[in-house]
Amino acid sequence: MAKLVLYSDQEIPANHKVDQRLQALIGKSHPNIGYIPSASDSEQFWYTQKRTYYAALGMDLSVYFEVDIDYRPERLPQLFACDAIHLSGGNTYHFLYWLRSRGMLSRLSEYVAGGGILIGVSAGSILITPEISSTSFCNDFPLSSEAMTDLSALGLVDFAFLPHLNQITNAVLLMQKYSLQHNQAIYGCQDGDGIVIDGNKLEFIGKIQKAENGKLESVITTADQV
Repeated sequence: MAKLVLYSDQEIPANHKVDQRLQALIGKSHPNIGYIPSASDSEQFWYTQKRTYYAALGMDLSVYFEVDIDYRPERLPQLFACDAIHLSGGNTYHFLYWLRSRGMLSRLSEYVAGGGILIGVSAGSILITPEISSTSFCNDFPLSSEAMTDLSALGLVDFAFLPHLNQITNAVLLMQKYSLQHNQAIYGCQDGDGIVIDGNKLEFIGKIQKAENGKLESVITTADQV
């Protein structure tokens, strides 16, 4: 049964409710978290920031694993031994390109199927869904050298995800159009809010917007069957 946490961001204090749910989902003190950045972080600037973030939650962001430039497959056993794996924010297309190139999509799916917890932030959350085209609403576009026709991602949930809802012009209209064009529900999440999947339960933390069949509805801090 999948255990997943989809953040819009991890930058503002309002995320504490999602953080608390993550702690409960992991269910152990001092868990080890693996970190996969969307792009090379040679100075480990963002990694260091995230280590501080997780340390405040009593978690150790103990394994750093790049998929593009500094790819070290010998670290794979360490990564997949972690209690949870964090997929960072950044350019979603670049992230997907390299995850696919390194054969990591199937490995991450197997990790979740085996009981591992996947944490997505922004781009990382979008990668948990069936496909990533909603990321274009965040002004996120592929690099010319990494153009892709296949935008399919992990597909661990049956809906699309749009982070940073509070920052996107005409976000509601874009979501409604997406739901019609893709025949799929899409959830819009403001910064500070999130979605948690715990087995067969889908939990909404904060004021989540949902578009399905071109219709919009608000979902406020609730839990429903997936």
